[in-house]
Amino acid sequence: MNYEHILVAVNLAKIDPQVIDRGVSLAKAAGARVSLIYVDISYVDRVAILDDEDVESVHKSKEELARQLQLLADCSDYPITNTLVVSGGLSHKLQETVRKMDVDLLVCGHHHNFWSRIVSAVRELVETSPIDLLIVHLDE
Repeated sequence: MNYEHILVAVNLAKIDPQVIDRGVSLAKAAGARVSLIYVDISYVDRVAILDDEDVESVHKSKEELARQLQLLADCSDYPITNTLVVSGGLSHKLQETVRKMDVDLLVCGHHHNFWSRIVSAVRELVETSPIDLLIVHLDE
């Protein structure tokens, strides 16, 4: 299959260039577009219950995350079409983005360690992804 739009899920808390490199490598071979996404799972989309100071803090935090993601895009040797910072459940937000942006391959990383075996978002992605999914093995 020749991919046209590859979405690379990036973990800004533990950046591993292997995931981005793999997505870019596949994109180069296929002439595909590449987008990067970071899903902030620590923030619940309930801004309405926050006061003005909290909302401003959340906004500044998202701006910083967007800046970090853009820096990664700028370091790529291949054009990155979009950089997105979204908040909410990982699987839900990735599926939503895949549909909205007409993505046909999702690339993400997975650390093989004790905690990842017990609590892993990858299992849910495998079961719910509406498109092809490439999971890049990451060493600890």
